[in-house]
Amino acid sequence: MKNNNRTKKAGALFAMAALLLGLQAAAFAEGGVGDRVLSIGPRATYATPKDADDGAWAPGAQLKLHLSSAFGFEASIDYLKNDFGPLTTIKTYPVQASLLAYLTPGSAVSPYLLGGAGLYYSSVDGPLGYEHDTSRFGLHAGAGLEVMLGSSLSLDGAYRYVWLESIMSHDAAALDKDYQDAGSMVTIALNLLF
Repeated sequence: MKNNNRTKKAGALFAMAALLLGLQAAAFAEGGVGDRVLSIGPRATYATPKDADDGAWAPGAQLKLHLSSAFGFEASIDYLKNDFGPLTTIKTYPVQASLLAYLTPGSAVSPYLLGGAGLYYSSVDGPLGYEHDTSRFGLHAGAGLEVMLGSSLSLDGAYRYVWLESIMSHDAAALDKDYQDAGSMVTIALNLLF
């Protein structure tokens, strides 16, 4: 437990330091958020399931397409792995699509609102060779901040809350699905702009 708290604190300190360095670099940025059409880059995700004591860091990647300086589209994938003792492992691959609305378009530092949907692929490996794969649909909403680090690099951080479809309504029609609170995700990403 102590080691996990240290990891969580170290991750939070890293995220805050990256954001502060990004804000300093934004003062000298040559362009604004949304000036470039496309960006791609790695990201780190801290996912916390609902009712969990702790979350976990996970790797991922994202691609952004700026439709204008005020609106954008983000596609992302992450890799989450949870071990439950020595015998059971759950691997989850959230694939998300989000619409982004920038509150100060074209500036070097821009907060944004986001909302979207995703598919959450899960693979369970259990004792005695048990294997089960499934996917669930989910919705998410949140907010973030993107900071220009130069003309071809930006840093962004976002928070999103996720609602996943209930396993019991998996085969129901789209309008009849039941959604449950699933937890939250915090991401920090470095974007290469094109």
